[in-house]
Amino acid sequence: MMKILKTFLISSVFVLVMSNTGYAQDEINLTLRCDIQALQDGTAAHQACRFVGQDPDTDTRDYTVYANVGDTIFWNGESTDGSGAIDIQKIKYERGTNVFDRDELNGTTTVTGIIRKNTSNKPDYKYIISFKIDGTGRMYSIDPKIIVGGD
Repeated sequence: MMKILKTFLISSVFVLVMSNTGYAQDEINLTLRCDIQALQDGTAAHQACRFVGQDPDTDTRDYTVYANVGDTIFWNGESTDGSGAIDIQKIKYERGTNVFDRDELNGTTTVTGIIRKNTSNKPDYKYIISFKIDGTGRMYSIDPKIIVGGD
């Protein structure tokens, strides 16, 4: 009985160590910040919205996220002035290498996805992010991309 318990404990420790050292998994928070008044006045979403941390010289449609297999991406939204909520409702595969386990990721105010495949030596993952203001009315969309390295 003691030998079985000792073998079990050693095996358990080994599994725990290996599962935590295989590769680092990161959480990537992507926050889309939009000028609600500009959207309502008819400004195109790619002009009225920017991702937090986005280079000011980069078009929102060309915004690229760099990730690794196993990383979790959280898409969130917020207004530039706090006048309403930007509710991210869908991430939809458009073209390239689909890095997720399905073509469409859904949510009501945020969307979460875990990277399953890399894009090394393959086309980048291009997707459409769809959102509403305060969860109602018109659906807006922008199509940025994700580049994934390492397995």
